[in-house]
Parts: sequence; C-alpha cells; structure tokens
Amino acid sequence: MSVILMACKRNIANRDMSKKKKVIRKAGHVSQDGVPKLTTGWEIEMDSKEFKISFSRDNLHVWINGEPVETTAYISDEGYDVDMFFEIEGHKGQIFSDVDNDRDEMVNYLLINDECVAKCIQQAH
Repeated sequence: MSVILMACKRNIANRDMSKKKKVIRKAGHVSQDGVPKLTTGWEIEMDSKEFKISFSRDNLHVWINGEPVETTAYISDEGYDVDMFFEIEGHKGQIFSDVDNDRDEMVNYLLINDECVAKCIQQAH
C-alpha cells in the first residue's frame, strides 16, 4: 500500500490556488431525489475511528459518513482539475481531482493534513 501512496506524492498540498476560481459549497441536501451522485469514495481510519469520505465532482459536495460537509472548492480555468477543502474531526481534509487533457482518465487524491492517504484512478467509459 505504501508503494501506491508514494505515487501520489506530487506535492499536491502546496500547489498555487491563485489561478483557480473559488467556490464555497454549503453543506446541504444532495439532490431532490436525495440520492448522491458520487464520483468516488474512500474508507479510512484516523484517530482510531473509521470514516467514509465521498464526493461528487458534479456539484462539488463532500460527505463524511453520509453527512454533507461545507466545502471550499477551487476550479481550474485552464485544465479540468478541482481542489476541495473541508474539515474532518479537527483535521484538514482535501480532495484533489485531476482529469488528463484527453479526458480519458480521472485521478482522485484524498489528503489529510497535507498527506496523501488514498488515491483512486477512474477510466472514461
């Protein structure tokens, strides 16, 4: 597992956000039908507790253990990447979703306190 996480050490946490559009999403209902349209999710352990963190790229919402949380998102105008920041039990959470220029592959990273703890690669269908 450490080999996989080493691949996401791209210094994601220290990238310049000044060229991105800032969007703040209040925690709220997912949609009228109440069904989240998830992009991906992870199950992690932190401080001896288990957490399920999921997000939707479509509406920039983040859920922790099924509950929506307030999120600050930065959207790139020149690429297709998105950064979402949130708080989890007093820790700094970040999701970085990166789409390659051909839109063939999306790589989603989960960072806690600026350390990459999970990564998910999705191929376009």
